[in-house]
Amino acid sequence: MGGFEDNAFNNPFSGRKSEQVAYFMPYKGHIHNPGMGIISMAISDHMTTGYTPQERAANDRKKPFTLSAKMLEEVTALTYIDNLYIRVGWNDVQKERGRLDLIPEFEMAVEAAKKAGISWGLRIMQASPSNPAEHLIPDFLVDKLPMYPYFDGDFYGPSPKKLPLYTEEYLKYWEEMLVLLGEKYDKTTELEYVDVSGFGLWGEGHHGCHVKPDGPVVDLELDSRERTEEIVANLIQSHQKAFPATPMVLNLVLSEYRAAQQAIQEGCWVRRDSYHHWFQADQAQYGLMKRPDAAMIFETVMPGISMEDNEDPAFRYSYLEMPDRMCDYGAAYGIVGFNPLDTLHADHMVPQLFDAFKNRLGYRLRPSICWKVLQEDGSQSLVLGMVNDGVANPPGIVIFKAESKGKISSVSVEPGTLGGRMALVELPLPENCGDKVVLSMDIVIGQKRRPVRFAAEVRSGQAPYELNICLKH
Repeated sequence: MGGFEDNAFNNPFSGRKSEQVAYFMPYKGHIHNPGMGIISMAISDHMTTGYTPQERAANDRKKPFTLSAKMLEEVTALTYIDNLYIRVGWNDVQKERGRLDLIPEFEMAVEAAKKAGISWGLRIMQASPSNPAEHLIPDFLVDKLPMYPYFDGDFYGPSPKKLPLYTEEYLKYWEEMLVLLGEKYDKTTELEYVDVSGFGLWGEGHHGCHVKPDGPVVDLELDSRERTEEIVANLIQSHQKAFPATPMVLNLVLSEYRAAQQAIQEGCWVRRDSYHHWFQADQAQYGLMKRPDAAMIFETVMPGISMEDNEDPAFRYSYLEMPDRMCDYGAAYGIVGFNPLDTLHADHMVPQLFDAFKNRLGYRLRPSICWKVLQEDGSQSLVLGMVNDGVANPPGIVIFKAESKGKISSVSVEPGTLGGRMALVELPLPENCGDKVVLSMDIVIGQKRRPVRFAAEVRSGQAPYELNICLKH
């Protein structure tokens, strides 16, 4: 049996002198970083409350409450809320062709996120059983777009409700609206993601509803399969045109369509609404096939609403278990409730609900060990034994920076490198480096670059943006 050749494993550190210079233990607690976090819905089509199944059923019949500045102020004051989610109807953003007419609550939520220094996300819906309105189409389009009646959602208003058919006219007007929104918000730093929408109930991709008042739930067959494939492809293309700088989020309900599968392969983010026993294995697999730089978003943990009395033991669970279940799947984001009052109720009554999210959600990067390595030419580099204590890869390119005496060096790490086990990242040190360097990192998500906190324990007790490393002991 022959021996190993020198450097047979292509070890870049073989034969180079190294010295351990720093260690960092994991930080326990919430970390606020781009591309991850706990979401509170600011506006949705579920602006009612209720924290038992009985309360929820009763309150769903009540008139929805109106979002207030005070609600937003209170929910953004929670230190572990990272993102506000705006989910509104088409008629909430447009009244006339060629311009936006945003409802005051929309702009109020955007401003609240900006003021609090957190991000926000967006979905526009063309149909929603849980919105009390008959339909979500702007008035100027009502006579131009044919609509289909369905009988779901009688708890929330008139029945039947109506959803638009996916005609060429519909697709044209939908794209125009998206482009207007993109022109206004796409390049803003605070906008973190936008859902692909415009198809199916809630814009999620499915049409399961009652075609008769008391009939069984059926899947409305609106067109041929091939036409449906064309519709989904068109909606994805329109979205990409309108929001090139912001990550696109695809609901996994859409993953049965070829265009959606291609979008997942190309780096689209994924989400699953109602992450309960409706989540199917084929959808789960498509989600796991996403690229490493794509994040996962899950709706929703509903405080007080459990399935502990389900007749099937396999489906019995407490809502307190849901954050861990989402993290088990690799969630970068987790949503609590359907509106700010739900989030505030959870904070006041069951704060332990947030514990798993605080300690597991998303990515949590730290250098467990740092080495100083001498190069053959006499220069030095810093080797970072990077560990990810979270459940998700960072959804973008991570850039590590070393600063000393006003000079900065950097190295970029591709998505997928920082997850699963320790990864050694070599960072060249600035020329004529002193005895100390300041380590920091940024992440590039879409076309937006932002600083990242280390998930490292330091004397301040808070996750820092910078780590001080002494190179000489």
